[in-house]
Parts: sequence; C-alpha cells; structure tokens
Amino acid sequence: MAKEKINKEAMYRVFKLLWFTKEVSFMALNEEVILVKFGSIEDRTRIFNLRPWLLDQCLFAMLPFIKGKEIDAYEFNFTSFWLRIYNIPLEHMDRQTAIDVGKAIGEVVAIDWRDRNGGWTKFIRLKIKINVLCPLRRVVHLVGRDGSETICAIKYERLPAFCYIYGLIGHTTQKCPKKDEIHETNNLSFQYRNWLRAQIGGPNQKEGVWRNGIEILDKSSSSHEVNNRTKTGTREENETMTQKGKARAGDEDFVSNSPMEKRMSKSAHEGMGRIKRKRKILKGINRENTDESPY
Repeated sequence: MAKEKINKEAMYRVFKLLWFTKEVSFMALNEEVILVKFGSIEDRTRIFNLRPWLLDQCLFAMLPFIKGKEIDAYEFNFTSFWLRIYNIPLEHMDRQTAIDVGKAIGEVVAIDWRDRNGGWTKFIRLKIKINVLCPLRRVVHLVGRDGSETICAIKYERLPAFCYIYGLIGHTTQKCPKKDEIHETNNLSFQYRNWLRAQIGGPNQKEGVWRNGIEILDKSSSSHEVNNRTKTGTREENETMTQKGKARAGDEDFVSNSPMEKRMSKSAHEGMGRIKRKRKILKGINRENTDESPY
C-alpha cells in the first residue's frame, strides 16, 4: 500500500518461505496487482486466516479471486485487522458492547472469546475490516446508559508502517509528503505513536497467540474470512488476488506472528538484498521498536 516499487522476485521468495505451502505460484497482472495461485484449498484457507500479511512493514492486501470481476473492482483498501479495545468497564464487557464498539470503528468480522474462560478482563479483541486509506482510529467513545462517557484506547495487531503525523498506512513519518510544510510552521506534532501497536505475547496471553473461541459474525464475509472447515473448492477458489506495496519503517522490523514464523531463516532477509544476519524469532512475540524516529 505505497508508491515505491519492490523486487517482485525477492518478494515471491520471501512469501514462499513464510507461507510454507505445498505449491504456490505468482503472476503479476500489473505493477500493483499480483495473482497468487495455491496448490490446495487447505493452504489457501490457512494463509487467508492468518491475514494481514506484511512484507518489510508493508501491507500485502489479499482478496479472493472472483471469476469475471474486473481488476479495478477489487477493493484492496479494505483489510481486516485484529484490534484490542482497552478501558471498557467490566460490567459492559459483553457481546453486544463488542459489536457496538466494533461497528463504530468499521465492519466487525469476528469476536475472540479466548480470554479468561469465555470472557474478557483487560481488553476486548475483535477482527474489524477497516479502510486503510483513512487515518487510524486511536480511541472509541463508549456512552453508558446513565450518560457517562468512557474513552477506550485502540491497539492494532500486526500493524504496517504508518505516518505518525496523519495516521495513514502506506508511508512513514520520514517520507510524509507534507512533513516539510508542517516543519516550516513549527507545528510538527505527532498525534499517532507506536503505542497503537499491540505487543503480541503479553503477560495475559500465556496460552499463545492463536487459540480457540473465534466467533465469525457475518456469514456473507466468508469469502473474505475463509472457513477453516472448508475442504473442497473449485479451481477459482484456489486463486487469490493480492496487491503489494512498499513502505519501510525506519528501524522497525517485521516479524511474522503466524505459526510458520519458526521456519523463517536469514535467507528471507538475504532475498531482499540486505546484509546477512540471523533473525532471532521468539514464540508468539512480535519484536517491535517502542517508537519511530521521525528524522
């Protein structure tokens, strides 16, 4: 989701290492859209369920292939992220509140009931489809029946590179096209910071990142959130439309949070033409910097 070009062949090699599929092929339809064909419906299902995918802190948007649909008709700007909503009073931590809060942010795709025996304590975890061309939401206001208002903070899991000035995904603060204009007016203030990123593998997640208890809300969204129980499908179902982009986030490094991350090796970095170095991967931990240096 950026204007910069990347080495497609290197990108293909990296995703083959990350996905660990039986068979996968890539075909560039134009400079921004790539057709990905999986060898089995099981692989396609698994990769879709682990979205969003990032490459060098850039969002790799994936949509299911629909026969007869024009390329320009695909809405790559809509992507689903797992969000954590904090500061909700315990008495309001129920399903209806989760849906209401989620709808205030975007389209609610799924609810995660994994925390504390079917309930929540520290935060509500929702999968929400958002428009990545709009600024990231930082908070959501929860109004109680008595009229009291609670400001609930939002954190995003596996958040791509974004601008600290405007909160837009696709470019970093260093490459913001309006950074110089703001700097000249001495009005350079950051309304967005790295606290928008959720740290994977926190103290209250000792059971692991991926656990049971996911409730899919909208059945019509199954074409986007592929059902794990799907075993058969047509040839078209094995194909995926993807859109790539590149936005490097300074010192921020990308570490996949998928179960396949243990299979990653230093060859993934070497394929991108960088200095060879071994990456240390911890189970279920997304090692991110705490802040971004804007200059």
